[in-house]
Amino acid sequence: MRNLAIISIAAIALLSFASNSSVSSSPPGYEIIRDKVVYSRWRSIISRVVRMPNGKEVDYDIVDQKGAGASIVFAWDSKSKTATIIKEYNPGCDKILAGLAAGIVEVDKHGSDYDIAARHELEEECHLSGGTWHRLLNNDASIAMDKYVVTQIVAYLVIDPVKVEHPKPLDEEEDIEIVQGVRVEEIMEMIRAGEMNCIGGFASLLAIEKLRSLNEI
Repeated sequence: MRNLAIISIAAIALLSFASNSSVSSSPPGYEIIRDKVVYSRWRSIISRVVRMPNGKEVDYDIVDQKGAGASIVFAWDSKSKTATIIKEYNPGCDKILAGLAAGIVEVDKHGSDYDIAARHELEEECHLSGGTWHRLLNNDASIAMDKYVVTQIVAYLVIDPVKVEHPKPLDEEEDIEIVQGVRVEEIMEMIRAGEMNCIGGFASLLAIEKLRSLNEI
């Protein structure tokens, strides 16, 4: 998919952006005057001009990426009372960090369904499937990944997934180490020490809260 012609990638980015933008409206007093894609590859940079409540027009650099959103999954084993996480290279900060199985909700692969994307990512990145699933945000809520990012993410907890012998393959750019048997105390220390990426820490904290409510920990 990375090898598509530039014009095709730009078209996908524009369609993706239109899909993501259509799900919400501006808050009172704010008006999006213009959205223009100024760079497009796997991710896109959008010049978004917004009229503020005071009448000023501000030009923001907004990051968008292919897909309808993103999913992230915390995998828990109720017998050992431990989690399965991942470690992978994060090119932005040029570090290997801990994280959770996560990925984009791709229209062609997942039909814009967060739940399906979460199950696929768990299989691809942790080689796990099945189990009892809990959506960790209220109802149909999703949350913005960052102040300047279009993508919305949904977090999940899965309890007692099972090992998959022949999992779905990773994406070309991914180099992932699966880490099993990680205790809650270790995850909390990773978060405090800056050894887990921010979105992974966010989802882990939600999952730990849910596990406590289920008397799992």
